[in-house]
Amino acid sequence: MVVGDPRSRASYERRIRIASEAASWGIGAALLGTAALPTTDQASRIGLVASSLLLFLFATLWFHVFPDNWLGKSRFAVGAAITQVIAAILLVLTGGIDSRYFPYYVLPILATVFGMRISGTLFTGTIAIVAYLATLVAEVFFGGERGQIDVGVIRLFALLSVIAMTALISRTIQETRFTLRQRTEELATQNAELSVARNTAVGLARVSDLHELVRVVYESAKNALAVDRLYLFASKPDFADGFTVGQDGAVEEFHADPTLPEDTPRRRAVREKRTVAVNDSSDEKAPDRGGHQHFAAGLFVPLVHRSEVIGLMAVSSHDKREWTAHEIRVAEVVADASAAAVASFFAFEEVRGQSERLEARMKVLESMDNLVDALALTTDEASLAQTAARSLQQGFHLPAATVLFTDPSVAILEPVGTAGRATPHPVVNGPTSCPAIRSGRFFEVRSADDPVVCPYMPFRSHYSCVPLVAGGDTVGALFLEPDKQSILDVTVLRAAADRVALSLATRRVLETAQRQATTDGLTGLHNRHFLAEQLRLMHSLAVRHGQPYSVVAIDVDGLKNVNDTFGHEQGDLALRGLANTMRKTLRASDVGVRTGGDEFLVLMAQSGLEESRIAAERVREAVELQGRADPKIAITVSAGVAAWRPGRSAEQVLEAADAMLYAAKRAGKDRVLAETGLVTADDGEGAA
Repeated sequence: MVVGDPRSRASYERRIRIASEAASWGIGAALLGTAALPTTDQASRIGLVASSLLLFLFATLWFHVFPDNWLGKSRFAVGAAITQVIAAILLVLTGGIDSRYFPYYVLPILATVFGMRISGTLFTGTIAIVAYLATLVAEVFFGGERGQIDVGVIRLFALLSVIAMTALISRTIQETRFTLRQRTEELATQNAELSVARNTAVGLARVSDLHELVRVVYESAKNALAVDRLYLFASKPDFADGFTVGQDGAVEEFHADPTLPEDTPRRRAVREKRTVAVNDSSDEKAPDRGGHQHFAAGLFVPLVHRSEVIGLMAVSSHDKREWTAHEIRVAEVVADASAAAVASFFAFEEVRGQSERLEARMKVLESMDNLVDALALTTDEASLAQTAARSLQQGFHLPAATVLFTDPSVAILEPVGTAGRATPHPVVNGPTSCPAIRSGRFFEVRSADDPVVCPYMPFRSHYSCVPLVAGGDTVGALFLEPDKQSILDVTVLRAAADRVALSLATRRVLETAQRQATTDGLTGLHNRHFLAEQLRLMHSLAVRHGQPYSVVAIDVDGLKNVNDTFGHEQGDLALRGLANTMRKTLRASDVGVRTGGDEFLVLMAQSGLEESRIAAERVREAVELQGRADPKIAITVSAGVAAWRPGRSAEQVLEAADAMLYAAKRAGKDRVLAETGLVTADDGEGAA
């Protein structure tokens, strides 16, 4: 609500009335209180009481009997003047210019500040000056004392000073109030414009087509300007065609008369990039009615986006209308809030033709993102190849796709994953025989008569091949069989091939690193690092779930004699032979570990002491037979067997197995000993 409207004006007058009445009753009460003081003489008391009664009578009549609109804007000034007259009566009744109650005389002047008008202050001050001068002249004429006259003159100048300062304060307050009222009105106008802009923007944020956009802009303009119809000119460069909507909400196509002259409001608005107001369309020589005869008055507002006119909005009224500056500004606010949305829809219409071509490419790019995520979830090379084949087939709309990987030795190129109706691809001996790998680029065959065709694949139809290269090394190839619906974007294909190659190379590097970190280089058995991890796991299962395990400690007998007699190479062969014997003799779930130069260990899950002793005995016998077959690597082994039981730690199991091993060595070697007291009497010579 702005200050200048009737409601604000009434509120302002009501506040002045309340303040004035309160001041009148308050001054009257102060006079009565002063009259009640014991130091007040009888004559002054009569004057004080009489003045207070006059004030009470004035307040009653002025604020409760006389109508509030009596005297209009002069009411406050007249009321202040009446109170000043009562103050003059008080001054006369209490001693004239020498009255002790002179301060009460200036109170009505000070009270004029409530009115915030300098005219009221000057009017009341004039009455005060005239009344005081009359009193002073009377005092001089009737022979007043020189001292009283001096006091009267001093008080006259004081009175003038009070009037001047009060007038200055009133003037300052009046100007401040005027400035605040102006600023408040400006802020209210800005808030109204912001509200219109916000409501328009919020409505446009929910639209999904151009017709709905036209309706939203119309509703916004109708609510803000009370217009009857809206026109949205959309066709560049002359903006002669567009859409219109009225109170029925039906959106119609609109076509302006192309024969209209250049000086029409529509063309002026576009040409000059400013709003053109039409208060009476009959004054226009050639109004842009477009067949709508209800265009009596209107506003033509250009839609400007990024300094360019991208459309034109026109709002119309059925009746003649004088458009105010505020209404023109509101129409421009609606246009500004709509320009970006309109530009977006126009741009969308322009790119709609391109979107169909780009849609397929976007799906391919999206499939590439999915390819990366899918490859990250694969567990081995086979699942990686299968995932890549399926992703490529779906992403590029291929009837079939085959993924080929080279083996780690780069000796062969073999198909690992297929998708769709793939033609069986043979294993290629020597990957460089593949034309795509040999050339290092995209290879395509469209007919059997092409200069170069794949020597391994008979031509059935169009096919393409892309090498898989990671870090400069070829790790495979993609064999694709497209058709007319397929999307062969070579750039994207290469990017997909790079992703597959990088995933395969990374997997192989990680597997190699993991294998090297947990495998003994000479025997191929696991090393101590792997032993610690597996022993921790087995012991945890034993403690939590009661799953027993056993440990077999093995030491090679006679390895030094083989090294000294036949050389260290034969000694290494003997160790490799022992490792191979352990692999062939033990279960697949048993874990063979080389813990030192000629020391080995076997972890046997879900095995008791007797079962483990028998397995160790089989290893010992197999090693003995191998030595008989090849004397150059003839060795024997001693073994100690220990088993887990409740309350025993993993370290204690290892120590027990070592203790049994040392006992077997002391007993003459080439034998297996198990823990004492844990084997029954018929277990055989392995018990100790």
